[in-house]
Amino acid sequence: MRLIRMDGIQTFHQILVALFFCQPALAKFLLEDTINNIWGILPREQCRLKSPEFPCKYRRRSYPPPESVHRLQPGDIDIVAALGDSIIGSTAALAPNIFHIPNQYRGVSFAIGGVGTWKDRLTIPNILRVFNPYVTGGSSVPVGTENDRGTNLNLAVPGATSVTVFDQAKRLVDMLKRMRSMDRWKLITIQIGHNDVCTHPCNTTYTAFDASPYMYRQRIQHTLDYLKTNLRRTFINFVPVLDVTITKELKDLSPACLFAVPYVCPCVHGGFGGKPFTRKEMQRLLNGYLKEIKYLINSNRYEREDFTVVIQPAFVNIKPFYSYSKVHRKQSPDLTYFGPDCLHPSQKLHALMARALWNNMFSSENEKQTSWNQSPPFICPTPSNPYIATRFNNGGQSANNTGIVYGNYNHNRFVNVQCY
Repeated sequence: MRLIRMDGIQTFHQILVALFFCQPALAKFLLEDTINNIWGILPREQCRLKSPEFPCKYRRRSYPPPESVHRLQPGDIDIVAALGDSIIGSTAALAPNIFHIPNQYRGVSFAIGGVGTWKDRLTIPNILRVFNPYVTGGSSVPVGTENDRGTNLNLAVPGATSVTVFDQAKRLVDMLKRMRSMDRWKLITIQIGHNDVCTHPCNTTYTAFDASPYMYRQRIQHTLDYLKTNLRRTFINFVPVLDVTITKELKDLSPACLFAVPYVCPCVHGGFGGKPFTRKEMQRLLNGYLKEIKYLINSNRYEREDFTVVIQPAFVNIKPFYSYSKVHRKQSPDLTYFGPDCLHPSQKLHALMARALWNNMFSSENEKQTSWNQSPPFICPTPSNPYIATRFNNGGQSANNTGIVYGNYNHNRFVNVQCY
C-alpha cells in the first residue's frame, strides 16, 4: 500500500498518458494507487514499539494517596475521563475506507482509549496502566458512540461545541457519583472548540452562534466552575483546539477528501454556504481562544488543594509530516496520519498526540511543547521529579530536589523508544 494521494482528475489523465505511451506497468501503478486513495486504503496505525517494558522506571505510588494535587504521581490516578468532540471521540481513526468515516474508534483515542497496550495503542490510559494496573474509565470498546457499553468515561460527542460540553460535564459528575469515586484521584482531559471555529463564525447555513473568543471563555468557565464545585481530587488537562488550518497544507487529496473537507470545516474550506476564512484570519481566531483560556485558567480561579486545571498546549503550532511521493517525485504531506476524510487524526497520529500530551504533563509551564514530532522521547517521572506538573510545583519537582538537569539521561528523564 502506497502513501500517496492525488487529485482524481490529475490521476486519470496520467493513466491515459501512460497507456498512450505503452507503459502498462506505470498505468497499473497509478490505477492501483487511485483505487487505494478513493477507498481510503492506507496504513494508518502506529508502529509497534519494541521496548520490552515501558521506558519510565520510576513508578512509585503514594501511600496513603496524596491530599494535594501538587503531589500527584501518575500511579495515584485511579480514574480517567474525557470531554470533547470528534477528536476525543476518535472519529475515523481506524476507518479502513470512506464508508467507515463516521465510526468512532474510542478505544484508541489519545486521551481516553483503553484498547490494547502502550506498545500498539499508545494512549494516556494505557500509559497510566503501567503505573497503576487498576486505573479505570478508559474506553474498552473498539468502535462505539458515547452511549455504548464499553465507552466508559469517554463522554465526547461528535459535533459538540463549547455550548454543549456543559451537558457532558453534568453527565460525568452523575456517573462519578454513582461510581462512588469522589475520593479517588481523577484525570479529566477536555478538548473542545473545533466545531466552534469550523462551523459557526463564518455564517454558515448549517448553524450559527457567537463563536467569539470572549464567549468561548464564558462557556468554558461555566463548565469548569461546575466541575470544580462538584468534584474533588481532580486534575484537569485542558487541551486547546488543534490548529485546524493545518488542513490547508494537505495537497493531492483523493476525491473523497475533496468532497469531505468543505463540509467538515466550512469556515476553513467553504461549504454549507460559509465564507471561508483566510489562514491568517482563522489563526487569529484560534489565538484569541488560547489567549482567553490562558486568562481564565491563569487567574487561579481553579486552584484548590485537591483540584487544578492545567493548559496542555501540545497541538497549537502543528505542521503536517511529509514523505516522498513516487508519482510527484517530491516530498508531500503524509496522509497516513489522517483518516480517509483527511481531517480527523488516524490512530497513528493519536499515538503521537498521546505521547505529546504525556510529555506536557511532566513539563513545567515554560517548557511545554506546542507541536508534535514523529519520534519524541518519553519524559519520565524520576525520584527528583515524581509529580505531574502543575503551575505551583515547579514542573513536578519533589520538595527535596537536588537540582537534577532535565536532559540528564543518567536519571532517565528523557527516554527514546524506537519501533520494530
